[in-house]
Amino acid sequence: MRPAARIRAFSLIEVVIAVGLFAGSIVVIIGLLGTLSRQAADSADVLTAQRLPAAVRVELARLAGNGFDGLAAQIPVMAAPLDHGFALVADREAAEVQSPNVTPPAALIPADAQYFLVECWRFPAEPLAFTGAKAFLALHVRVSWPYRVPGALAPVPLAERSQTTFAVSLNR
Repeated sequence: MRPAARIRAFSLIEVVIAVGLFAGSIVVIIGLLGTLSRQAADSADVLTAQRLPAAVRVELARLAGNGFDGLAAQIPVMAAPLDHGFALVADREAAEVQSPNVTPPAALIPADAQYFLVECWRFPAEPLAFTGAKAFLALHVRVSWPYRVPGALAPVPLAERSQTTFAVSLNR
């Protein structure tokens, strides 16, 4: 006589615990997807904003073509708090930077596509302060986003925008 062979199997409790752990991990992963997606979009916007100095320099050079000293006179001197700088705008891809207030180009970026706001200020003290005798114009630049969101009538308040700053120099 042979002893009855034992059948090895999972118990009901083991199966319930495994299914519970699997379901819990799926819920956590789904919960993280929204956050990770937002962080990826924010990272893409930061990288785009960091590519803006060259485009800002090109637009300022275009505006300086009408007179370097005249452009410098339109840009306010930096003071605390930084309010109402010389405004430029860029779309979400930052392919082009435009000044909506000064000699607009033929195809102005529409208001609802103005994603980045670029504000410029002149430095107040030497050695970077601008005088008519200098061959350069040094600027403090703040880029903030999202400036406008599609469908909104008013710009997003500055306190709710992300921002980065850099310096730009324009030569005569």
